[in-house]
Amino acid sequence: MSRDQRATQLSTAEAVGAVIRRNYVLYEALRMKVVNYHALAARAGPRVEELTGKKTKLPTLVVAIKRFSDGIAEERATELEKILDDARVTLTGDVAEISFRASGVPPTRILEDVLKMVPRLTTLPEIMQLPGVVKVLVDREDSKLIEKEMGRRYRMTVERGMAKIGVRISPRSERTVGLATFITELLFRNGVVLQGAYIGRPDSLLVLEERFGARAYDILRERVAAH
Repeated sequence: MSRDQRATQLSTAEAVGAVIRRNYVLYEALRMKVVNYHALAARAGPRVEELTGKKTKLPTLVVAIKRFSDGIAEERATELEKILDDARVTLTGDVAEISFRASGVPPTRILEDVLKMVPRLTTLPEIMQLPGVVKVLVDREDSKLIEKEMGRRYRMTVERGMAKIGVRISPRSERTVGLATFITELLFRNGVVLQGAYIGRPDSLLVLEERFGARAYDILRERVAAH
């Protein structure tokens, strides 16, 4: 073994951390405490030994993994508590969600036809293209116009009585992982169920029944104000 190799060797705890941090799914599973430590230790053992340059016993690895997992919980709680710092939250009610099924029709054609109608609408629509469906969020009255104009050409469903919440996070929080999980868990714990969530950086859009709109808005605003 060369002098340079000895200089770059990691401790068991450092090696365990390096292995876990390179796998986001594993990292999140540990945070949620849904990983068997002994099974993970057995699988991670060879890589840890490679990074440390020495044999490692299974119980030692299990202890290192448990300590890392406990640290994740504290670290993530601190990060996520601040994810809505300086965020901007907006609420819009009386919204309709139109879903166009793109079966046998190119989604681009649906998008083009919706965009052609924009000058005739009272507000700019929110448009999301998903696999097999194009969703459009518009004012309730605008939804009637779109349904009348496009209902004969495309398979579509319209859900009225909806609300949308816009969340714009600050540049400081843009790199924090877990925004979608944090928001959905926060609202669910408080009795609010989302119909849809379109998470982006810095802007995200939440869709829910209008009866939940004010409650969800207040919960998010309280979290922003708390920091």
